[in-house]
Amino acid sequence: MAGTLIVALDLDTRDEAERLIADLGEAVDFYKIGYQLFYGGDGLNLGKALLAAGKRIFFDLKMLDIDNTVEKGVAAIAATGAQMLTVHAYPQCMRAAVKGAAGSDLTILGVSVLTSMNDADVAEAGFARDTAGLVALRAEQARAAGIGGL
Repeated sequence: MAGTLIVALDLDTRDEAERLIADLGEAVDFYKIGYQLFYGGDGLNLGKALLAAGKRIFFDLKMLDIDNTVEKGVAAIAATGAQMLTVHAYPQCMRAAVKGAAGSDLTILGVSVLTSMNDADVAEAGFARDTAGLVALRAEQARAAGIGGL
């Protein structure tokens, strides 16, 4: 996927996203749909429509829940034909996501530490490591879980 352009549809509504997609035309074939559009702007159905039109989709949902829920949620996203999905990089969550994506082409990406967090935030959340140490630990765990990347 080196050199692949993924356009973030960080918009409130499906109409706004569809206008941007129309403006970009055939120049873009890969789109990211995150919380804002997924939950508030019919993003799941937009993603399915784009997939049906031959586009590629990255659902940036940062899933985290009990193992069974993550596994079933990931399986549901995999069934759409999406190419990428984010989960929080907790070991149990990543392993459940790998199980949910089994047999599909869905690449699971782990979010090790949110980019807005610094060392003080990580300490306040109760982690005994600094940000760099937590990212390194999550990277090891991601490799062991067999996900596609961080």
